[in-house]
Amino acid sequence: MVAVGELDYDDPFTAILSYDGTQTQPWQRVDVQRDIYDLGFLAAKAETVVTDVALSDEGDVYLIHDGQFERSKIPGASALSDDATGLGAVYSLVVRDQQQVVTGRSRQMYVRNGRGDWSTLSAGEIKLEGYGSEDFGDKAAFLSDGSLLLSSSQRPSGPKGTLMQDPRIRADMTAEELGELMALRRAESSDKDPITRLYHYIDGAFKALDVPPDIHIRDIYVAPDDKVWITGVDGLVLTGTPQDGFRRLDFHGDTETIHSITQFKGDMIAVWGTGLYQFDGHRMILLKPKLNDPFRNRDTPAPMKVQAVGDIMFYFDHKHGVCRWDGQTWDWIYVPPELLEQDFSGLLR
Repeated sequence: MVAVGELDYDDPFTAILSYDGTQTQPWQRVDVQRDIYDLGFLAAKAETVVTDVALSDEGDVYLIHDGQFERSKIPGASALSDDATGLGAVYSLVVRDQQQVVTGRSRQMYVRNGRGDWSTLSAGEIKLEGYGSEDFGDKAAFLSDGSLLLSSSQRPSGPKGTLMQDPRIRADMTAEELGELMALRRAESSDKDPITRLYHYIDGAFKALDVPPDIHIRDIYVAPDDKVWITGVDGLVLTGTPQDGFRRLDFHGDTETIHSITQFKGDMIAVWGTGLYQFDGHRMILLKPKLNDPFRNRDTPAPMKVQAVGDIMFYFDHKHGVCRWDGQTWDWIYVPPELLEQDFSGLLR
């Protein structure tokens, strides 16, 4: 499942594409008038089928199957919707079996099972001198025991007149005006550095873990053995567990941002800068996928994410699309071009 859209504050739109290679017509598409920020799927029960899940930044959660969707709205989880309470947007969706957890700005955290109602998990509030409210980031992951790891950030605050705009005022702004407001927010912020935290949510409580506050996290991956890998800006690689702590792995050339990491057949595979690499804990070894269109983007991959499922690794590329890799063969998934157009009238069978 992938989400394809264009960031447009005035007219949000996303096409959510689902692929099932066992079907004669493998593609399904659902269009929503929202910006989709995260995707997942509910595991099948005896009486149901696997259901795709999509989250918008405005707190809409879509359960999708067979080209149809069922929408629920997390009350108050929004920046610009009619039910906005000033908490702001949500960014992260994590799913374990039938349980869904959503996190976002102002330490928002919500949970539900299956198609049930959403409940708020109170995270309290952390206020530091010269900083704004703490935001749960867009990275979170379940451990095998059902506990949760999640990142957070806290940015320096600026003058209240600029930073505390009513969300309904922002709703009337054009994209250009909103961009100017964000630029002004950055210019008026203090010289303090942002703070990053990592929390372990277990037994109904948030426990802050010992990680450097100046890191910038891009991915949290939990390996099958419950070992955690955290990657990010400036070659960040942290590995460990909530119980034993985390250590930073240094390697040659660790200056690029590592956007994504996964374990595949015993090897760690990372998206580092503009390349795909095998990581042995000491060095990055280039792993160049065989591109489906070598003439696009000057024969250079533009990797976005890697995800291993059993004996197959899925590779997502900004320019070239999606492919499966079994360790030897790069099998690109053909995406009909009409699926990527906003005006879509259906596919031929």
